[in-house]
Amino acid sequence: MKKGIYILSLVLLICNISFAQFVGKDGVSKALFYLQKEELDSAKKYIDEASVDSTISSQAKTFYYKGFIYKELYKKRQKDDKNSNFRLEAIDALKKLMETDKDKEFTESSSKMLNYLASTLYNDAARSLTPETYELAEGNFDKFKETMKLSNPDAELISQDVKFKLALASMLNQYAQQNNALDSAKKDQIRLIYKEVLALDSNNGSAHYNVGILYYNDAADIINNMDYDMDLERLNELQDVCIDLFLKALPHMKKSYELGYNRRETLIGLGNIFHGLNDEEKETIYKKELEELESTDEK
Repeated sequence: MKKGIYILSLVLLICNISFAQFVGKDGVSKALFYLQKEELDSAKKYIDEASVDSTISSQAKTFYYKGFIYKELYKKRQKDDKNSNFRLEAIDALKKLMETDKDKEFTESSSKMLNYLASTLYNDAARSLTPETYELAEGNFDKFKETMKLSNPDAELISQDVKFKLALASMLNQYAQQNNALDSAKKDQIRLIYKEVLALDSNNGSAHYNVGILYYNDAADIINNMDYDMDLERLNELQDVCIDLFLKALPHMKKSYELGYNRRETLIGLGNIFHGLNDEEKETIYKKELEELESTDEK
């Protein structure tokens, strides 16, 4: 039995030696040899050498296998690392592949790899939407879009962009309110994100509503903190500022109402805005509609 095991081991050793003798001397061939043996560190070493070897660095296969090896390294060692350098190296290699693969030999396979890597970036961006890591989330989301465009230049990503920005703005808004940190700078940051959403989707009811609320709250904060013992000139100045803010809030709240978004809250918003503008007639109209809505809900 021991003799049989010894002979089998000897045969395998001879086969490996014979196989190794047929491995090319270039870095890509060596990288493939170690990749087949699942020795990723050695595969990485030789594909890195190949990518700077002037004799083969311009060949499409060099970048294809570099992308593949780094993708495998990412999967095995950095899958939970939202800042994975292996993932970025894989994407960069596949980007160079797209530029060099004139015969489209690797197009289908590389597209699948890019789609996979893009999906991991999207998932990491979603998981990073916290007050502490939202900047990382934004970076990964931007990289997700860039990677998807490499795979499919005509990819339609507006819906994902809108969804991500709405989630980001909502998270920042809730956190700031819970921690009494919704200062003017934070409001401007959140408002800008909602306006970015509207640049992508002008009929987004949620973004219109939230922009309207932010402007309305700016005016309400001024009124609530107003010192009525101040001189008349300053009082008039602040009142003008509030009117301007109410007027900025109004078209967004009306658009949200027209789109049927969150009808109850939108009606409250419109009533409050017209109250701030001293337009009792329109305030009454929306308050009456709100009462009818609430009455219907109770039934």
